[in-house]
Amino acid sequence: MAQKLHPVAAQLLAEIEAYCKLTGIDRTTFGIQALNDGHFIARVEQGRIPKIPTMDRIREHMARKTKAVRR
Repeated sequence: MAQKLHPVAAQLLAEIEAYCKLTGIDRTTFGIQALNDGHFIARVEQGRIPKIPTMDRIREHMARKTKAVRR
């Protein structure tokens, strides 16, 4: 039975998945680039809820990189 994710974690994962699709990178690469942690997404999927500063870092990383892609 799949574990139901906390809404905050589910929202963050949805944002990350959209970013990965937009940029064409895989989940492990994303984790390494954003947090130097290739297992980050898997841990969130297993029930870990990231702290607010971690979520801020991720969103800042995605915003910075997305802005560069749009130029």
